Amino acid sequence: MAELHYQELNLLQILDVLRPGGVARLALSEDGQPYVVPMLFQLEVRGAQLIFHLASPANGRKLRILQSNDRVCLEVEQPACAWYDVVIAEGRALLCTTEEPGVELLIYPSSLSGRRFFLAP
Repeated sequence: MAELHYQELNLLQILDVLRPGGVARLALSEDGQPYVVPMLFQLEVRGAQLIFHLASPANGRKLRILQSNDRVCLEVEQPACAWYDVVIAEGRALLCTTEEPGVELLIYPSSLSGRRFFLAP
């Protein structure tokens, strides 16, 4: 197996990955069982606080899990030619009703990290 090379991303690089929005993988846990689902997100920066906005149907497994465990993890990837960037955000989800059908999940990350993985030549 090829050796994996990476470097830590600083906050500006992390924001460059997150700013365009796109697809994040939302990880939840129910009774110790993991559940991961891809979801579209948008990022809001309010002062020093980052807030992820995700839209969801008003029912289903995600919402059932969040009612008993609001701790979540988000993973976002951004590929490039010779590397790909990965950002991980951990925090709590808040459910908000919207005027449209469904709910909005607001994720307030308590920790944020990122790595740039270099592809093997």
